[in-house]
Amino acid sequence: MNIRRETTDRFVSLIVKHRRALFIICAAISLILSLFNDALYLFGDTNAITTQEPHNFVMCDRSTPLNYAIHPKMTQQVTYSGDTFVPQWPTQKKLLYLRKDDYLFGHIGNQINSLLHAYNYARDHQLELGTTFHGWVIEAIQFMGYESNDNKELRNEMRNELGITIIRNSTDLVEYDEVIQLTAKDLYFYKSPGDNWEANMNFHIGILRRIFLRYNRALGYAHHGLRATNVCRTLDDLFPGSRSSIKYSVIHSRFMEGRAEFKLNQLAKTSGLTPHGPLEMSPKYVRMILKPLGLLNHPIILFSDGELPSVEQGLMRDPVIGPKLIVLGNKTSLTGPDVTLAILSDVYIGNPASVTSGYIARSRYALGYNEEQTYMFRKEHLDKWISAFWIKLHNYPLSCLEGVSSQLEASLFIQEADPLLGKRVCVVFGICDKIRSRPCVTDILQYNENSHPMIHREILLASTGTGTKSIYKDLTRKGML
Repeated sequence: MNIRRETTDRFVSLIVKHRRALFIICAAISLILSLFNDALYLFGDTNAITTQEPHNFVMCDRSTPLNYAIHPKMTQQVTYSGDTFVPQWPTQKKLLYLRKDDYLFGHIGNQINSLLHAYNYARDHQLELGTTFHGWVIEAIQFMGYESNDNKELRNEMRNELGITIIRNSTDLVEYDEVIQLTAKDLYFYKSPGDNWEANMNFHIGILRRIFLRYNRALGYAHHGLRATNVCRTLDDLFPGSRSSIKYSVIHSRFMEGRAEFKLNQLAKTSGLTPHGPLEMSPKYVRMILKPLGLLNHPIILFSDGELPSVEQGLMRDPVIGPKLIVLGNKTSLTGPDVTLAILSDVYIGNPASVTSGYIARSRYALGYNEEQTYMFRKEHLDKWISAFWIKLHNYPLSCLEGVSSQLEASLFIQEADPLLGKRVCVVFGICDKIRSRPCVTDILQYNENSHPMIHREILLASTGTGTKSIYKDLTRKGML
């Protein structure tokens, strides 16, 4: 016992006596290991360092279709299905300075559009993008994300993750050769030269995804010093304990003091939509969307500005929809938690006249929701509501669509904006019937079935519903194949 104690005492005494030397040795070993890791990082095989395993983005405990991964070297790079978004573009020593406006322009949909157009303007003119902490830009961003407990950290995140420089005072502006100031309203109406909508769309989607990855949980503060809003709050209030698994759909009804009807009539001229569908949100309109998806037996949430009482009354009186309807009325503008509820719904039925509806639809696209889960443009045809199309028949006259059999007629009104090809695709059997082109018909059917199941599904819904073989048979009978 005494021998063990003496050995321990000698060991402790030895450590105390040479503690300075031991400390230096440990520090040297730590430094060597750090330099070795840095060398591997800088000079090692880049293929050996891969991104983390992609996984589905979960927001408010609800899994979204977005599959993403964080780059291990540069955390500001976020990869989505092979595409990497980096908030960088060529710049000069010039600044697009987005100061605090005298008034807040529009609702959140307007402000997000202005923000995205600010990126367009900055890229088009090779400008850096800057703003203040207490302006509409941070207000729009923190509507959904980027709560913080440290302004310095937030400033770095804005710069590294979103490409926005926070201007604290006039001294920060001295380093720029030129400072350009535009308001949110100015930027809302800005249109890029050439209007490369596909490139802009992809860049915008990357920005929106960044914001959603940092969605607010009321764990930090917003720029005004108050606790940030928990964007999951409405989900928690409506579905306590089941928000992760509950199936539900959202309807967004807007009348906008009559402006919605005017805007829908204008959109109908270029998009082919039937205005009274999204304006009236009739039970028939809603049922024809939700029934094929099996969602009539699940909660149906109605956001309404309350200006068209017939919408709420009609849905409440419907024997199928009424028992499942949850009305959140008098919503002339939606909060962050409201928007989150709509974005994360299994199906969203919006009004294209509303910029907030457009923001929700765009956000859902950013999170991977497909065309069968977001309904904005619909056309009434043959007593059915089918996918509305953008009427772009190019050099073909409308008269070529006459005389088509009733079985195939509905197929003329199916089209989809193809973001990959950057052009409008119109499925027009009437045109094929006129030019008697075997390749035309064959390509359309193959294109729909294999590449675009959404269009293919619409064809089957609009025709007899007996499948592609029946369509081929009918085409053969008409001498088109």
